[in-house]
Amino acid sequence: MRPARPDETPAEPAVRAAAEERARRLEVEFLEGVRARLPDHPAVVESLGCLYTEMGRYQDGLAADRRMVQMDPASPTAWYNLACSLALTGQADDAFAALEKAVALGYDDAEWMQADDDFASIKNDPRFARLLAQLYARQA
Repeated sequence: MRPARPDETPAEPAVRAAAEERARRLEVEFLEGVRARLPDHPAVVESLGCLYTEMGRYQDGLAADRRMVQMDPASPTAWYNLACSLALTGQADDAFAALEKAVALGYDDAEWMQADDDFASIKNDPRFARLLAQLYARQA
Protein backbone atom coordinates (compact mmCIF):
# COMPACT_ATOMS: atom_id res chain seq x y z
CA MET A 1 0.00 0.00 0.00
CA ARG A 2 1.34 3.40 -0.89
CA PRO A 3 1.80 6.06 1.81
CA ALA A 4 -0.94 8.57 2.50
CA ARG A 5 -0.81 11.94 0.77
CA PRO A 6 -0.52 14.96 3.07
CA ASP A 7 -3.98 16.20 1.99
CA GLU A 8 -5.78 12.90 2.69
CA THR A 9 -8.06 12.27 5.61
CA PRO A 10 -7.11 9.28 7.81
CA ALA A 11 -9.86 7.13 6.26
CA GLU A 12 -8.88 7.69 2.62
CA PRO A 13 -5.89 5.28 2.56
CA ALA A 14 -8.07 2.52 4.02
CA VAL A 15 -10.82 3.19 1.47
CA ARG A 16 -8.25 3.15 -1.34
CA ALA A 17 -6.72 -0.10 -0.04
CA ALA A 18 -10.15 -1.74 0.08
CA ALA A 19 -10.87 -0.62 -3.48
CA GLU A 20 -7.52 -2.00 -4.65
CA GLU A 21 -8.25 -5.33 -2.94
CA ARG A 22 -11.68 -5.53 -4.62
CA ALA A 23 -10.07 -4.78 -7.99
CA ARG A 24 -7.49 -7.56 -7.44
CA ARG A 25 -10.24 -10.03 -6.54
CA LEU A 26 -12.19 -9.12 -9.67
CA GLU A 27 -9.08 -9.47 -11.81
CA VAL A 28 -8.36 -12.89 -10.30
CA GLU A 29 -11.94 -14.03 -10.92
CA PHE A 30 -11.71 -12.88 -14.53
CA LEU A 31 -8.33 -14.52 -15.13
CA GLU A 32 -9.43 -17.75 -13.46
CA GLY A 33 -12.34 -17.82 -15.91
CA VAL A 34 -9.96 -17.31 -18.82
CA ARG A 35 -7.66 -20.00 -17.45
CA ALA A 36 -10.59 -22.43 -17.32
CA ARG A 37 -10.86 -22.02 -21.10
CA LEU A 38 -7.14 -21.56 -21.85
CA PRO A 39 -5.30 -23.45 -19.09
CA ASP A 40 -1.88 -23.19 -20.74
CA HIS A 41 -1.91 -19.56 -21.79
CA PRO A 42 1.39 -18.21 -20.39
CA ALA A 43 0.23 -14.63 -19.85
CA VAL A 44 -2.80 -15.81 -17.88
CA VAL A 45 -0.82 -18.21 -15.70
CA GLU A 46 1.92 -15.64 -15.05
CA SER A 47 -0.58 -12.88 -14.24
CA LEU A 48 -2.45 -15.13 -11.85
CA GLY A 49 0.80 -16.09 -10.13
CA CYS A 50 1.65 -12.44 -9.56
CA LEU A 51 -1.83 -11.57 -8.32
CA TYR A 52 -2.00 -14.55 -5.98
CA THR A 53 1.31 -13.54 -4.45
CA GLU A 54 0.23 -9.89 -4.08
CA MET A 55 -2.88 -11.13 -2.27
CA GLY A 56 -0.88 -13.36 0.08
CA ARG A 57 -2.14 -16.54 -1.59
CA TYR A 58 1.37 -17.97 -1.67
CA GLN A 59 0.44 -21.61 -2.31
CA ASP A 60 -1.66 -20.60 -5.33
CA GLY A 61 1.18 -18.39 -6.55
CA LEU A 62 3.60 -21.28 -6.11
CA ALA A 63 1.37 -23.57 -8.18
CA ALA A 64 1.18 -20.96 -10.96
CA ASP A 65 4.95 -20.45 -10.90
CA ARG A 66 5.58 -24.20 -11.07
CA ARG A 67 3.28 -24.33 -14.09
CA MET A 68 5.16 -21.45 -15.75
CA VAL A 69 8.47 -23.31 -15.33
CA GLN A 70 6.89 -26.39 -16.90
CA MET A 71 5.59 -24.34 -19.83
CA ASP A 72 8.81 -22.36 -20.36
CA PRO A 73 11.76 -24.10 -18.70
CA ALA A 74 14.27 -21.81 -20.42
CA SER A 75 12.80 -18.61 -18.94
CA PRO A 76 14.95 -16.97 -16.28
CA THR A 77 11.93 -14.92 -15.18
CA ALA A 78 9.82 -18.04 -14.63
CA TRP A 79 12.58 -19.56 -12.46
CA TYR A 80 13.06 -16.27 -10.57
CA ASN A 81 9.32 -16.08 -9.82
CA LEU A 82 9.37 -19.71 -8.70
CA ALA A 83 12.27 -18.89 -6.36
CA CYS A 84 10.20 -16.03 -4.90
CA SER A 85 7.23 -18.31 -4.26
CA LEU A 86 9.41 -21.00 -2.74
CA ALA A 87 11.02 -18.46 -0.41
CA LEU A 88 7.61 -17.11 0.57
CA THR A 89 6.44 -20.63 1.44
CA GLY A 90 9.48 -21.40 3.58
CA GLN A 91 11.25 -23.74 1.16
CA ALA A 92 14.72 -22.19 1.30
CA ASP A 93 16.73 -24.97 -0.35
CA ASP A 94 14.31 -25.22 -3.26
CA ALA A 95 14.23 -21.41 -3.52
CA PHE A 96 18.00 -21.34 -3.90
CA ALA A 97 17.93 -24.10 -6.49
CA ALA A 98 15.37 -22.14 -8.53
CA LEU A 99 17.27 -18.87 -8.08
CA GLU A 100 20.51 -20.51 -9.19
CA LYS A 101 18.68 -21.84 -12.26
CA ALA A 102 17.35 -18.34 -13.01
CA VAL A 103 20.87 -16.90 -12.80
CA ALA A 104 22.28 -19.72 -14.94
CA LEU A 105 19.65 -18.97 -17.58
CA GLY A 106 20.58 -15.29 -17.65
CA TYR A 107 18.71 -13.53 -14.86
CA ASP A 108 20.87 -10.46 -14.17
CA ASP A 109 19.02 -7.82 -12.15
CA ALA A 110 21.07 -7.81 -8.95
CA GLU A 111 19.52 -4.58 -7.65
CA TRP A 112 15.98 -5.94 -7.98
CA MET A 113 16.92 -9.26 -6.40
CA GLN A 114 18.59 -7.51 -3.48
CA ALA A 115 15.54 -5.29 -2.88
CA ASP A 116 12.94 -8.02 -3.46
CA ASP A 117 10.98 -8.53 -0.22
CA ASP A 118 9.92 -11.98 -1.40
CA PHE A 119 13.39 -13.15 -0.38
CA ALA A 120 13.22 -11.77 3.18
CA SER A 121 13.34 -15.30 4.61
CA ILE A 122 16.57 -16.18 2.79
CA LYS A 123 18.48 -12.90 2.52
CA ASN A 124 20.69 -13.70 5.52
CA ASP A 125 21.74 -17.03 4.05
CA PRO A 126 25.31 -16.96 2.63
CA ARG A 127 23.99 -18.49 -0.61
CA PHE A 128 22.02 -15.31 -1.26
CA ALA A 129 25.13 -13.15 -0.89
CA ARG A 130 27.04 -15.52 -3.18
CA LEU A 131 24.40 -15.25 -5.90
CA LEU A 132 24.30 -11.46 -5.58
CA ALA A 133 28.10 -11.32 -5.85
CA GLN A 134 27.90 -13.47 -8.96
CA LEU A 135 25.41 -11.08 -10.56
CA TYR A 136 27.39 -7.97 -9.64
CA ALA A 137 30.58 -9.55 -11.01
CA ARG A 138 28.77 -10.31 -14.23
CA GLN A 139 27.80 -6.63 -14.53
CA ALA A 140 31.36 -5.40 -13.98
